[in-house]
Amino acid sequence: MADVKGYQLVQQNPTITWDKSAGFNYTKEFEGETKAVRGLFGRYVRDGGASSIRFEPDGATAKLYVNYAKDVWGGSSVAETPVEIWELDGNDQEFSMWEHPLIKAVPMTTTANEEFRNEIKGHLEGTIQTDADGDAKEPAFLTASGPACPADLISLYRHLEKEQDSFQRPQPTLRHTFTFSQGYNYGATVIQRAFGNVNRIVTPAQLLSNATIGEPSLDAAMSTSLANIHTYSVPTGVSTSTGQQTIDGIVHQWGWLKGAPRIISEGRRKVTVSQEWKLELWSTWAYSIAS
Repeated sequence: MADVKGYQLVQQNPTITWDKSAGFNYTKEFEGETKAVRGLFGRYVRDGGASSIRFEPDGATAKLYVNYAKDVWGGSSVAETPVEIWELDGNDQEFSMWEHPLIKAVPMTTTANEEFRNEIKGHLEGTIQTDADGDAKEPAFLTASGPACPADLISLYRHLEKEQDSFQRPQPTLRHTFTFSQGYNYGATVIQRAFGNVNRIVTPAQLLSNATIGEPSLDAAMSTSLANIHTYSVPTGVSTSTGQQTIDGIVHQWGWLKGAPRIISEGRRKVTVSQEWKLELWSTWAYSIAS
């Protein structure tokens, strides 16, 4: 059945052919108003993925044939060109105010700061301090004559008492999708690489130099994008040289946590491997750094 692309353009069912020397060939066919088909012709030319494109005008209407020679379904050995896609998502996430970088930087290993933290939580959870008349009053930790409560903890309290208990910030997610045929020479290497360093922290330097730990090679556009993220998105308190921050005696590494791969095998024709890395400040006690 044809796929209608608006009233000016129709995509017919694709044509798939195979021969022993060339493998599979996949051809898309479009038909419609000449101006719409000509515009689609230009889009496929700019995309650059097709092996050949044929435009056949016929007065007010036209046809377009877009051919993909040696499609990923067929072929063998390194002559095949796998389909590779890189994606980078901002993924805005909501975090507890206690996870704010300024609060993480407050040392909770000191007795005074730990007491202030407990008092803030206690006051907000129902232990309201009152005066002689039974009226609510400012918590003692805000005006204590002893050790001064850190300014960032006071700011946190002011937000929490107004029930602003979370904040939003992006957590970049890098996604890689790699599709190849069953006969691809490097298929086993791709699968092995996907399982390497899973649930470990890949540092920004490691990701950009990939060869040091066997991660997939980034294309030029993605390398530039990640270099900018690594330069302009370093959290407050994190060393710009090491990407590390010590929080309450535990070293945290700013880097990409590598997730487990998702592998789809389609009836002896093609294999698709997809994987994600999430950029965050990770505890090196909970996660190891890739090596």
